[in-house]
Amino acid sequence: MTVEMDAARLKPAPWERLEGWMRVALAEARVSLREGNGGFGALVVLDGEILAQAHDTDTTDGDPTAHAELKAVRQAAARTGGRLSGGLLVATHEPCPMCAAAALWAGIGQLAFGFSIREAIAQGRRRIDLPARRLFELGGRELDVREGVLHDACAVLYNREVRKEVAALRGADAAELLRLAGEKSARRVQWFRERYAPAHPPPDPRAARQPGALLDAAYALFLARLGIAPDEAPVVERSARRLVIHSRNFCPTLEACGILGLDTREVCQQLTEGPTTALLRELHPRLAFRRSNTLLRPHAPYCEEMIVLEA
Repeated sequence: MTVEMDAARLKPAPWERLEGWMRVALAEARVSLREGNGGFGALVVLDGEILAQAHDTDTTDGDPTAHAELKAVRQAAARTGGRLSGGLLVATHEPCPMCAAAALWAGIGQLAFGFSIREAIAQGRRRIDLPARRLFELGGRELDVREGVLHDACAVLYNREVRKEVAALRGADAAELLRLAGEKSARRVQWFRERYAPAHPPPDPRAARQPGALLDAAYALFLARLGIAPDEAPVVERSARRLVIHSRNFCPTLEACGILGLDTREVCQQLTEGPTTALLRELHPRLAFRRSNTLLRPHAPYCEEMIVLEA
């Protein structure tokens, strides 16, 4: 291999190309989560072309070395006879030391990732605190690193609440959704009684004759339970007995459905309407929560939701 070819391969790829390759890695990571693995995706690029792509299968294969990056490096090396001089490794998550060492020995010279080891440690996840760049330095090699590529999309994969929803919804049928909804209702009622109610005086019994005040109290409760601000779920329509809300807040259930390929029009109706109604009825027995089955993300730019005071 000529020095000129090595120099060309080490020339940093333009950001738009990195984003395109990262989308391929993200697709691999979503397959990983659907299969019950850890949600990591990686690919190796050589001479501007994807040479290999993979996702982790350490859980389903029972192989603790079956990491996405290591698999991609192995596959790419098999195609080139063992060397990947100047190649680019693209990964949704910064490679662990095992994978970074494999990349070093294979001759990888560039790395692009979305989510870092330090961020994972800050989340409380168990990781070896050895950045890939530092490992390459210890090995006497330089590494051109581009981090934060499609960071937010990668971060979703490692969000604790999203991963809990993925685990709960993976393979769930109608009966399981009903069971999950029952558990969610119980948690929301418990949260209201133990944490919300002590700090918020109950509505005046005459509130039923002042439905506007009762709906406002219900809306405040709705925001508090989700931990969001009014501009994330603004009221767009108000009547004597109904508030219409357009929710755009981050939603773990929405993200989990996207990862698992589930239809939110089926999942959310069964999983969220009942529990939210149960929560609101802690304020007043005639309060209820409804959702539009057509204006619902990702089929619309927001989820249209309603708090109603039933007759």
